[in-house]
Amino acid sequence: MKYYIGADIGTTSTKVVLFDETFQNLDFVSKGYRTYQDKAHYAEQDPEEVFESFLQAVEELLNRHEEKREHVTYMAFSSAMHSLILMDEKDQPLTKSILWSDSRAEELVEEFKKREDAGAFYQKTGTPLHPMSPFFKLLWFQKNTDLLKKTKKAIGIKEFIMRKLSGEYVVDYSIASATGLFHLQDLVFDEEILQELSMVPSQFSRPVDVEEMFSLKNLEALSRTKLPSSCKVLIGGSDGCLANLGGDVTEPYEAAVTLGTSGAVRITSDRILLHPEGKIFCYYLRKGQYVLGGAVNNGGNVLAYLSGLFYEHPDHFYRDLSKNLLESEPGAEGITFIPYLYGERAPYYDGHLFAGFVGITPRAEKKHFIRAAVEGIFFNLKEVLTEIERLHGKISLLKVSGGVFENHEMASILAEVMGREVQRVDAASSSSLGAVRLGIEGIRLNTKKKEMFLPGDKALQYEENFKRYQKITKAVVRLKYLLDEED
Repeated sequence: MKYYIGADIGTTSTKVVLFDETFQNLDFVSKGYRTYQDKAHYAEQDPEEVFESFLQAVEELLNRHEEKREHVTYMAFSSAMHSLILMDEKDQPLTKSILWSDSRAEELVEEFKKREDAGAFYQKTGTPLHPMSPFFKLLWFQKNTDLLKKTKKAIGIKEFIMRKLSGEYVVDYSIASATGLFHLQDLVFDEEILQELSMVPSQFSRPVDVEEMFSLKNLEALSRTKLPSSCKVLIGGSDGCLANLGGDVTEPYEAAVTLGTSGAVRITSDRILLHPEGKIFCYYLRKGQYVLGGAVNNGGNVLAYLSGLFYEHPDHFYRDLSKNLLESEPGAEGITFIPYLYGERAPYYDGHLFAGFVGITPRAEKKHFIRAAVEGIFFNLKEVLTEIERLHGKISLLKVSGGVFENHEMASILAEVMGREVQRVDAASSSSLGAVRLGIEGIRLNTKKKEMFLPGDKALQYEENFKRYQKITKAVVRLKYLLDEED
């Protein structure tokens, strides 16, 4: 029996999972690390701490499975997108690992969007114009420091780990396609974009395909993990793209919807599809497959905020959630919730958008505000899905995961709001599984029967409510820009 390790390098922890050759999840270990927010808008991690957490996780996992250790064929990697580390001539970090959520480049992005050629950058790369993009992180360093002059390589966190393990600076096409620097069609770092930064392709890692294998050369890693010298390292891809592969979201009629603290809607396409207004990302999954979608800032974090407003004991909010939803009707007594409490990525990519309840009357009760909030969060996801369908065509099945959908009533309402079948799936290790799957062709996943939710007679009413929501959100966006002009 052969075994495989899938490692998912996330923004709060690294999770390593042991799979057998039928892709059964046998065990996992997760190790967290600190995020440094030393200044406003900063979000950074120590790359050495991340690497140490990875090694500790692999050690602990294999110590539990001594008899399987020598049969581990390869380790495959998934990682979060949009990180940036500047490395000096001695291959030492000049910076910490700057996360996607670091927003120090926000003002630069707003200025950049005013350029006539701004849209061309998205059309080349598939990466939306947003502070998360490493292109804008590098632009910030160019304009505010002299570090780029000292930079031998500009890399992401997975590249840092791959360098440690293999001795090479390599980046997979999937991670590279989310940097805002990489030509999605030609699969090279775009020299015209790099000229904006006064940088050259040699300052970036060598791009390789996601199935590329490397030898494990790090003696410390071999000693601590006691992996066989024959064990290879498969470079893998990005977490969002591999979640589609690991979650078996590969048919043209399917979309993955995740909703935890934040959320996302993603589909898999057999071709590059780019939004005329840059509202949808398009990233490389593997040869002949791309992942389109949009990530949203506002999900379970909005409910967590409201739980503290409506309840003295916030946990009672979740205890009563189903009851409040069942005792209120669609439309929430005329209240529409605009969910941009934490700004928004897709579809507006504006960190300064704000939230609000519209349509409050004296008839409104607590349960109506709670239902309106849930509907607003789901309408936001539907806006993203609508933009995807403009490019791709109709989606009929949503495979949903995340803590929010553990509540039965929430999954049921989503089916009504979206007007589509909803299938609740377990996606806890889907990115790690997707990474491992890259190395083995022709083996199908063992699929278990999943719980389904079907849209019912309320779907038409929700469609009308969605049109109202769209009118109000457009008005809110216009209001925000009017207020900005006055300032």
